[in-house]
Amino acid sequence: MDASVAIRSEKAAVQPLDLRLPSAGFVSHALACGQPLVVCSGREPGSFRVAYHGVEVGSGYLSGPAANLLVFDTLSAATSAVAAEDIVNAVSEAVLACNPALNCFEIELADEALARRLLSAGAIEQRGDRLIARPEFLFQQAKLWLGGIPSNYPEVPVMTNGALHPQRPPKPTGRVYNRFIPWLNTQLGFHVADIEADLPHFHRWMNDPRVSAIWEDSGDLSYHRDLIAGRLADPRTLPLIGTFGGVPFGYFELYWAKEDRIGPHYEADGFDRGWHVAIGEDDFRGKAFVSAWLPSLMHYMFLADPRTRRIVGEPIHHHAQQIRNLDRSGFAKVKHIQFPHKKALLVMLLRERFFMDRLLSPDLSGLMDEDGLPALGSLPRGAA
Repeated sequence: MDASVAIRSEKAAVQPLDLRLPSAGFVSHALACGQPLVVCSGREPGSFRVAYHGVEVGSGYLSGPAANLLVFDTLSAATSAVAAEDIVNAVSEAVLACNPALNCFEIELADEALARRLLSAGAIEQRGDRLIARPEFLFQQAKLWLGGIPSNYPEVPVMTNGALHPQRPPKPTGRVYNRFIPWLNTQLGFHVADIEADLPHFHRWMNDPRVSAIWEDSGDLSYHRDLIAGRLADPRTLPLIGTFGGVPFGYFELYWAKEDRIGPHYEADGFDRGWHVAIGEDDFRGKAFVSAWLPSLMHYMFLADPRTRRIVGEPIHHHAQQIRNLDRSGFAKVKHIQFPHKKALLVMLLRERFFMDRLLSPDLSGLMDEDGLPALGSLPRGAA
């Protein structure tokens, strides 16, 4: 055992909390490698166990109601691929994602080196002699969802079409984001569009009347091949494909706002980012799915570069459903913009609001799971 968490004596112990986790386990990508850590419910109420490649690497329980203390009975790196902080972060992610009404909890670490590593990374904070895990801190740990910690690309000013902006980094390739969605019990992923692998479904989506009515980009295979290639070649844009459980369901086009058409319409910062979306598969429409992909896409943009303080959008002004979704997701309505091809509503999401208001956890009030319980991972917010 290379790390441990102090266990309180029976005399000091308090009642376990009603810890909710998916029956098949919560899949955390706290590791930079491909195989995830799986956090499952234990035999006792409020208890959990953590497995890697089927081997148990941790177990414990969350106690309460007054202390909200995360206790590990065991915490060990059974393989060199698993670090102790990966296990702690995986459990923290599972607890906070599945029980979002929990504002914070305390962790007692016997290993001071482990505590220092978690504190220096900002995964936990120190209050006096207490170590506290909070969603505002944990959900900014890029490694859990991006698979690594992105570096800040040097900020070098360049000019594009009269707009002064930072030079953009080389495009990533392959998978860029993974997140387990507890209320769907499946994984959401985003990967950079691959012309050969993604062209067939992209072509079908763009020719769907429902999508074409908004995008106006219907055409033949050659046209859509050139469209993806053009977005990949443009330093301003990043074309992504979204998947649920590995099944492609939509196209997401990210852009840097400063040199985009939206830039001249407000005081754009050099790292403001925007996005367009086309949901191509009808089976992945509805509240449960949009509540998964929309905040996750915002999460990716905030994690990909910590200098991104704002995310903007430009939905067409009469798209009432999309604007309602954005409103529920924390976007402020700023003003109307008249583009040559449409009248748009400028909307804006602040980094501070996204993380401090815990917007990665949606309000799924009214949505029930198969056991008739409120959807796992819902954070009701009421009329506000």
